[in-house]
Amino acid sequence: MWKVFLVDDEEIILKQIEQTVPWMDNGFEVVGMDTNPDKAVARILELKPDVVFSDLRMPQLDGHSFMRTIREAGLDVEFVMLSAYGTFEDARTFFQQEGFDYLLKPMQIQEVQLVLEKLAGKLAQKRPFKAVTGENDENDSYSINPAFLKLIQYVRDRFTEKHTLSQLSKKFGLSAGYICNLFAQCYNTTLTRFVTKVRMEHAVLLMKDKSYSLKNVAIECGYTDYFYFNKVFRGYYGVAPSQYTDDGSHKWKVI
Repeated sequence: MWKVFLVDDEEIILKQIEQTVPWMDNGFEVVGMDTNPDKAVARILELKPDVVFSDLRMPQLDGHSFMRTIREAGLDVEFVMLSAYGTFEDARTFFQQEGFDYLLKPMQIQEVQLVLEKLAGKLAQKRPFKAVTGENDENDSYSINPAFLKLIQYVRDRFTEKHTLSQLSKKFGLSAGYICNLFAQCYNTTLTRFVTKVRMEHAVLLMKDKSYSLKNVAIECGYTDYFYFNKVFRGYYGVAPSQYTDDGSHKWKVI
């Protein structure tokens, strides 16, 4: 899995982020966290995480200086900044330093989910998906694992439902880490990105039927919140649902 390091000067917030965000479902593992940014720099350089989630306003070292320090040390890592303020100047400085994304506190799980899926997509292109140590020995052949094939069909048949690695692990008798590895090995993706892919492809099919409103399409694809569906669709296809159309040759194009 991809490694994540968390930095915030409030320990209670660190614990909340660690425990509430669906890290493993998205292919991530929290390998460390610290309330002191100066100490965090040393630990990050040692652990070499793929992603750092960092608070913006910290007493010892502000988030911008913290990110610059790690960048100057030569570590190739993605940064997601957390802020309770969210000023334009802060956001501009962050993106000028090639930060990946910017989340406002208190964090909303739906917004975090969008960021994690985008992160997984970028990291899958940058570097190989890291296997969970000790999980590969359950079955040496990923592609023909019968339990995993049943799991995939189960998820495809119930793509409008919410799935977690924990639930699937219990149902199909495979460890959560092993399932995570299987999605990476067989599909070069994560559980959540796999479900999103199935949902988005179904959305496009439904949109060919002009009797469906976009709100109905969202509901049929498992999204009760149309505005969230709109964000997911835009993140997946690069345009809003209303900008997608059929050109008559069974291909979709942007207009």
